[in-house]
Amino acid sequence: ILVAYWQGDAIEVSTLRSQLQSRLPEYMLPSAYVHVDQWPLTPNGKLDRAALPAPEGDAHARQAYEAPEGEVEQALSQLWTELLGVERVGRHDHFFALGGHSLLLVQLSLRMREMFAIELTIDLLMRSPVLKAMAEAVVDMQFQTYMGSDAQALSDSLDGLSRDELLALLDEEDGVT
Repeated sequence: ILVAYWQGDAIEVSTLRSQLQSRLPEYMLPSAYVHVDQWPLTPNGKLDRAALPAPEGDAHARQAYEAPEGEVEQALSQLWTELLGVERVGRHDHFFALGGHSLLLVQLSLRMREMFAIELTIDLLMRSPVLKAMAEAVVDMQFQTYMGSDAQALSDSLDGLSRDELLALLDEEDGVT
């Protein structure tokens, strides 16, 4: 995972993250933030990276937890939990903020292909890194893959109908005349 260490004034992690979001691409944002009082140094006076403290649970950038909704969000949450090694994933959590990276994204893509029987590009997954948005992308892709031509044909046939004609068709379908 990518960890941001800083020394000096104690800043809220959310403030630091929002400042970095305005300057860095999404994949370069740290997934954890650790404030240090003093930089650990080697005997030669250089930064001792091995002595930097490991991020604790509250150091990870997380959104307020909201449980995943629906089957797709729940399935994705389970996949993320396994791949990222986190305890739980909420619907507003961000894949990269939880420690995800490009190699894990490829693994996620492969697992999603098996689970949902659809092809989601890495680019699409990178543009939808929040669980809720990724679930919506899955549903959209499933619709396009399995219902796309039928849905387009239905949409085309209904396009020219007036509101009253549509209501009459719905009444016929329900057996009401």
